[in-house]
Amino acid sequence: MHLRQDRLGQLYSIDRGGRYAIFRETVRNKKTADKPVVLVVGFRLKVLRSSPFFHWLFERLCILTTPFWSGFRGFMIKLWMVNTKTKDYLGIYKWSGKENARIYVENLSKVLHLVSTYGSVWYEIVTSTEFEKYLTRRKQ
Repeated sequence: MHLRQDRLGQLYSIDRGGRYAIFRETVRNKKTADKPVVLVVGFRLKVLRSSPFFHWLFERLCILTTPFWSGFRGFMIKLWMVNTKTKDYLGIYKWSGKENARIYVENLSKVLHLVSTYGSVWYEIVTSTEFEKYLTRRKQ
C-alpha cells in the first residue's frame, strides 16, 4: 500500500454534494480478480462542527482508520476528499467486486451513522463506468 501524491488538491464536482478536494489518496499495490466498481460515500461529522482546527486534525488523523477499511476484500484505491465550503467529507473508492463493495459500505455506514449528522450519510455503488473515467467526468 502507498500514498499517491499527484492528485492532491484536485477538485471534483459530485452530483450529490458539490465540489470536493482530494487531501489524501491511498492505493493498494496488489491487484485483485473481481470486476472493479466505483464506490462513493459521503457524510458530515457531527463532532467537528465548523471548527477549522478539528477539521485540520481529522484530515491528518483519519489515516489511522486505514487498517479498518483496507482489510476488507476488494479494496484498491481510496480518495479522501473534503468540501472546503461545507466541510462534508467524501470517499471515492475503486473496489474490486460489487458484492465486496456492498459488504464494506454496509459495515462503514453503521459506524458513520454513529458519528455523523442525521441524514448526512449516503453512498452509491457505480458499476457502469471505470474509476478513472468516473473521475475524469467530474474533474474541475
